[in-house]
Amino acid sequence: MAKQMTAVAQPTSEPAPAGPETGAAAIARVIADAGYDMIFGLPGGMTGLISDEIYIQGRVPFVLVRHEQNATIMADVYGRLTGRPGIALAQGVFMASNGGIGIMEARMSSSPMLVLTDSTDGGSFAQYPIMQNGTGNFGAIDLPQIYGGMAKYFSFATTPKEAVQATQFGLRQAMLGRPGPSVVLSRAAALKGIVDTESAPFMRPTAGYLDIPRSWPDPETVTRAASAIAGARHPVIVAGNGVHMARAHDELQLLAHRLGAPVATSPKGRSALGDDDELSLGLMGGMGRADTVRAFADADAVIIVGSRLSVMTTDRHNKGLIDPDRQVLVQIDIEPDRTGWAFPVDHALVGDATVTLQQLLSGLEEELAGERREPWFIRSPRPDAAPFDSDPVNPTPRRIIEVLNATLPADTVVIVDAGKNKHYMVHDYRARTAGGMIVPGGIAPMGWTAPATVAAKLLMPSRPCFGVAGDGGFAMTPHAIATAAQQGVAPIFLVMNDSAMMWHAAPDVDYPYAAEFSPVDFVSIARGYGGDGVRVEDAAGVAKAVGLALQSKKPFVIDVVTDRETTAIPNE
Repeated sequence: MAKQMTAVAQPTSEPAPAGPETGAAAIARVIADAGYDMIFGLPGGMTGLISDEIYIQGRVPFVLVRHEQNATIMADVYGRLTGRPGIALAQGVFMASNGGIGIMEARMSSSPMLVLTDSTDGGSFAQYPIMQNGTGNFGAIDLPQIYGGMAKYFSFATTPKEAVQATQFGLRQAMLGRPGPSVVLSRAAALKGIVDTESAPFMRPTAGYLDIPRSWPDPETVTRAASAIAGARHPVIVAGNGVHMARAHDELQLLAHRLGAPVATSPKGRSALGDDDELSLGLMGGMGRADTVRAFADADAVIIVGSRLSVMTTDRHNKGLIDPDRQVLVQIDIEPDRTGWAFPVDHALVGDATVTLQQLLSGLEEELAGERREPWFIRSPRPDAAPFDSDPVNPTPRRIIEVLNATLPADTVVIVDAGKNKHYMVHDYRARTAGGMIVPGGIAPMGWTAPATVAAKLLMPSRPCFGVAGDGGFAMTPHAIATAAQQGVAPIFLVMNDSAMMWHAAPDVDYPYAAEFSPVDFVSIARGYGGDGVRVEDAAGVAKAVGLALQSKKPFVIDVVTDRETTAIPNE
């Protein structure tokens, strides 16, 4: 995705400092030496020493957020779009609590991230009652246990050298194998003290930690898999989030067209193949499209690329979709444990999706002797949308998405929130550009879209970045608008505003207890934070509002008064 969207700064070769450095100063230098173009945070406790040094050194822009949750969500999106760890900085107990949402989503969605935080331990008074102490000692919050349970890599640095080297290791570990979040938790002494450069282990340049090897499967396993795929007459491809993380969109498209194989996606895999492609089936699973059911019913081989095959993706292991008894299963994943996890597979290819698909394409070149197969499955024609002015006063979520399909530019990057709006979007929205849709689904947190859309716009200022959320989710993080305004970028947000938790207050719910909200005017909130917006009540109004938003120089909220609708999302 990133290779099509944004250029990312590269590591620099800065000389070592002339004199002694504190741990905080050395950490700031490591970030700059790694070539970072932004860091997200809300300084507090001893992390202020790091942010102060970032300012003093003047090499890395600091994006000030209004809540720790926003910092980690923005770092998550940075990782998804660039392939490099997004960096989030905040005080220990608040990063673990407020920021934990973004860390856990990154862990479960394989997003590289580096979290810099502190134990706020009071130095020599660490053994006495101190508020916000997170060392894990008697009377303190056990931050090591909390972070260790969320992070792929965790270090509790007690000396300045440990803090600096853990930062370097953290950058590397976040990208090795299956990506994920690294957390460096530092004692006060580790940030305030002077780094020892005279004794082993010796400090090394940061660039040496950033050369990440790419893994690939054994050639013999690729040959066997290619032979099995070539022998199939009705292959289907399942594309998951791993396609996005490996930036394997081009290779996926080449494989699909070489085989004439339709491509279905998991929710997080949406837009792995652009929906304008004739081979795109869209979403599969319990809330997937009817075309996927028809395609899998006739499939004799299934090629799974970067998907864990969750219960939702497979419709609770519905044999009408994936069935090892009637299909040859080929699974590509960077993590060995994920292959053959949901279903036993005939061919497990463990490696980076881009490299592995390239190998598989080479193997198929020989197996097919240059043959390029025609599509064996023709998807159903998608019905034309109704005219915008034919709608009732309060549009439904699905009607809103029809308007977005008709009005958003093809290069728009759409970012969705968790909740029912997400299920409508992954089912109905047509992402015409590969990599043009970003979906949370690790822990699927509400409140994700607003900061995620701001981060996307910071990375892709020339492309429309369009966030979609329900009013429940958007109300959790609207302060991201203030960050966007301060940074001078203009993301767009559409709020499906039905004054309720959409899942729990639909007409088919007998008792919508604790599910209905008092009305909220999100446009006024946006203006208060330095943005703009418009409130609309019909489809024609949504179309006009999208036009206004695309021209706006400020963050823009489209607040749509939305009908409550039945919980079910049709297979169509």
